[in-house]
Amino acid sequence: MSRSSRAGGAVLGLALVATLLPVVPASAAPGPVAPVVPIVAPVLDIVFAGADLQRTARVENGPRRTRITLDSTVLFARDSPTINRRARGRLDDVAEQLTRSGPGRLSITGYTDDLGSAAHGLTLSRQRAQAVAEVLRGDLPKADYPFSVKGRGEADPAVPNTSERNRKINRRVVVVYTRR
Repeated sequence: MSRSSRAGGAVLGLALVATLLPVVPASAAPGPVAPVVPIVAPVLDIVFAGADLQRTARVENGPRRTRITLDSTVLFARDSPTINRRARGRLDDVAEQLTRSGPGRLSITGYTDDLGSAAHGLTLSRQRAQAVAEVLRGDLPKADYPFSVKGRGEADPAVPNTSERNRKINRRVVVVYTRR
């Protein structure tokens, strides 16, 4: 590249910058200044979420807490609390991830959709959470990972139960890990 074409490029670059920046005359007086008001707010954990390739789990990682949402339609047959054989490998992956994170408390909560009676959904959600806990308990030392297990049935839906697609999202088991 010749010296004149480099100089031409520099002039073109300066001309482009000059057109993009506002021109403020030196004689312009600053306008009224608004008062600065300090903002005080609580510090929230930064959470990074992701899903696995099979879309069987959504993982939200925070500094001290990890929330793993497992798709119940992948883990269980319809209206069943028995874990599918192929889903056991996914739960082994979850246990491995928790082991890498170190000792901590686990809260395992099952949810269902709004189909069927509320009592049936509550029972099924408890049974599913317990089934997940039993698989994880086999992979995690009891002393290092205390568990709490509960079912919430159709309470606390992730999305409104207005379609089969949404109901599928609401059928889930949530594992919350809190590092010690």
